Amino acid sequence: MNKISYTAIPVLSPKTRIKWDPIRQKHMLLFPEGLLVLNQTAQEIIIMCDGKHQVIDIVKLLSDKYQLCVETDVLYMLSRLVEKRLLLLE
Repeated sequence: MNKISYTAIPVLSPKTRIKWDPIRQKHMLLFPEGLLVLNQTAQEIIIMCDGKHQVIDIVKLLSDKYQLCVETDVLYMLSRLVEKRLLLLE
């Protein structure tokens, strides 16, 4: 698993996009090799990977929203997406 810097700014790679699936009533992450159906928390993380939020901002915003520490989950998800080259860190 890649070490993610808290000051990194995540952004979706050019080959990746988020799309609403009206049949599943969920957001999906589309990429050339397939797709990932996102749960609510994953969707919120992906939406903040807009090139404007630092990793620490995403962790703080979601920790405040859910009133619990989500740091490990956020870092794990971002790391996995970087490994799959679906996410870039600036």
